[in-house]
Amino acid sequence: MKTSIPQIFDEVEKAPTKEARVKVLRAYNHPVLRGILQINFNPDVKLALPEGTPPYKRDENIPAGYSETNLFSEFRRMYIWLDPNINLHKMKKEQLFVQMLEGIHWTEADILCLAKDKKLQTKYKNLKEDIVREAFPDALPPPKPKEEIKKEPTAKKEKVSLKG
Repeated sequence: MKTSIPQIFDEVEKAPTKEARVKVLRAYNHPVLRGILQINFNPDVKLALPEGTPPYKRDENIPAGYSETNLFSEFRRMYIWLDPNINLHKMKKEQLFVQMLEGIHWTEADILCLAKDKKLQTKYKNLKEDIVREAFPDALPPPKPKEEIKKEPTAKKEKVSLKG
């Protein structure tokens, strides 16, 4: 059985060092893993879905690997929520997302919802952007430079006029 995304993230969480976490991610290098990480860490990736976990039937009695489908199979449908040119009504997109969540294992559904909201780090504290960048250097765009905070002079301030 293929290692699931939640199992991979659990291994990353248990890894004792940054190098070990990078090694775990590289060991499981897969387009779906990279896609989930891009959804979470790439600021340019936004899903056409409302924030928060939608109401869906979450069956926690199903063991891992025995769901109708899995994230590796369903990830191919992510274009529905990624591509702004997909001409589907907002409610239909949300309905399709809920159907996908109900088909995959609840642990995968949790991860997908967290990634959608860019909050994977709330559950997986050791899964950080710098680790993802080191494991997969081409997976994320270069970090945007932080703007230097300009200190205003403490001397006399001039009034700014918007009149020409």
